[in-house]
Order: sequence, then structure tokens, then C-alpha cells
Amino acid sequence: MNIDTLKKMMEDEQFSEDYINLCVTYARNLEEKGLPIIFDSIHLAKLIGIGTEELYSYYELAQTLYRTAVIPKKTGGSRKLNAPSENLKYIQKWIVENVLYRLDTSKVATGFVPRKSIVDNAKPHVGKECVINLDLKDFFPSIKYIWVYNLFKSLGYTRHLSMLFTGICTLNNELPQGAPSSPYLSNLICERLDSRLSGLAEHIGACYTRYADDLTFSGSKDITKYIKLIKRVIKEEKFELNEKKVRVRFSYHQQMVTGLIVNDKLSVPQKTKKYLRQQIYYAKKYGVSSSLDKQGVTKSNYNGHLYGLAYFIKMVEPDCGTEFIEELQQIDWET
Repeated sequence: MNIDTLKKMMEDEQFSEDYINLCVTYARNLEEKGLPIIFDSIHLAKLIGIGTEELYSYYELAQTLYRTAVIPKKTGGSRKLNAPSENLKYIQKWIVENVLYRLDTSKVATGFVPRKSIVDNAKPHVGKECVINLDLKDFFPSIKYIWVYNLFKSLGYTRHLSMLFTGICTLNNELPQGAPSSPYLSNLICERLDSRLSGLAEHIGACYTRYADDLTFSGSKDITKYIKLIKRVIKEEKFELNEKKVRVRFSYHQQMVTGLIVNDKLSVPQKTKKYLRQQIYYAKKYGVSSSLDKQGVTKSNYNGHLYGLAYFIKMVEPDCGTEFIEELQQIDWET
């Protein structure tokens, strides 16, 4: 139903002119932003395909509908993942696909953005004299309920709908790491941070990109003079820097951005290729099961693991990755 048809129907129902104008203005504001026109919770529930009472039950019980898992980090320590129930996840995905994906993130945001990858994040930093890597501490948990609410409200949705959206997408007043809505929400909420840091980068002749909580600046060695200013901007935007992960690498070091080497060209670390080459050799020589037994490791999806590495390499180094894939196709995975 278009807005003109809606207006005509409301006139036929003899709603007041003020109320009609209010509804039409509200709808046009959302339409101009390319967002779905949603008037209230009844309307939202129908669009999602559930009953209004069911929608409210998920809103009211959202805090109890998560399963928590503690995942060890490769670098030490652990990360807490909060996985929503399937039904809550379905609603969160609906919000992402029908509302959030209608909005563009900043150009420098490369993580969790459709058709962007770590390659897009690393490319701007290839061949630079200096690369500065920074990491935001407790990224998702640092994004609070009020930030998410203010985002939905700024889009033009009613206070009540903004409250519903936010309650469904947050856990204990924070963005939960593990919810499908959290990554894109974080990108939209970081737009001001990205804008300020992009402006600073442009001012000092540097490149800046952000992949989730990984921030990268690159340029001449002079950009190191501005690290304190970068830190100040991050603090002013209410994020906390992980001081232990601040790295400054010059061209005579190995410079890495989101796991890729960027010194002279974009490339995958040799240890990754060496590991895959070794695994293929063992699997061909001893058979898959014996190979794993000899290494004392168990992998439930071993072939998926190796193919995943090969396709990752292909994304960065096409010829090398293709060779690995061809070699993997020669393995008898049943042995």
C-alpha cells in the first residue's frame, strides 16, 4: 500500500486532518530513507509473520532466551558468546535484513558488511611506510541500550517501536556477542567514530579502515605523532582502547592487517600456507584418519576446515589458493 492510498483510506474513515497529516509525514520520512514503513507493534508483528502477543513475549523474555558459551581466544583469555534462541534469532535476523541492511555503513567499515571482507580492509594499507593497529576493548558489550535506542529513534521510528527493536536486540543493556543483529548495529553506531577518525586520517595524510573492533591507520612514519590524538577521539566516543594490542610497524617489520601481510603486496602468512601444505601431505601419505591420529588431533569437519583455508587463500592469492583446492580434491576423505 502506498502512502497516497493510505491517506485516502484514512480520509474515508474520517480520521482528523491532524492525525492523517501526522501519519503521512511519519510514513514519508521512513520512505525517503528507504526504510520499511511500520506504524506500531501490531503492524510490526504482521510484517514479521507472528502474533502481537508473541512479539511482546519475545520482547519481555528476551533477557532469558540466550545460551552463554565461553570461547578461548587464540591470543589468550576468553570471549563470552551469547547465542539467542532460534525464535529470537529469527526476529533479530528480520530486523537486520528488513531494516538495518537498508542503511549504508561508513565507507571505512569493512567487517560484517555484505560483499566486503578482510581483503577490503587490508588493501588500502599495502606498501605503506608505517602501519598502526589498534583494538577496541569489549567492543559489543561497550555498546549500550541507549545507543541502540537512539539509533532506531533517529531513523524516524516511534519511541515504542524503537523500544521494541532495542529490547529484542540487546541483552543486559548491551549488544550481545552472538546475536545476528549485533554486528551491523555496531557498524551503524560507529558511524560517528568512523567519521571523526576518517577526517583525522585525511588531515594527516593517512588511510583508515575499521574491521569490527580492529582499527588500522597507515601512511608515512609521521602518523605516529598522532597516536595520542587518535586515542583521545576513541575515548571521547565512549570506547575503550586495548592498550596491550596497540602495534606500530614500519616497512622493515612484517606489517599485518586483519591477518594479512601488507608490506609490498597483499599476501597470506607463510605459516598458514605451510600448515595447509603439511596437512595435505599427511592426508595423502597416511590417509585422513591415520594422519589425524598421528598428530593427536580430532576435527569433526576436517575437510571443511582445510577447504575453508584454501578458499581463504584463494580470496587473497588466487593462483596459490586454486592449487591448494585442486590438491584437496585428490584426497580420499573416507580413508
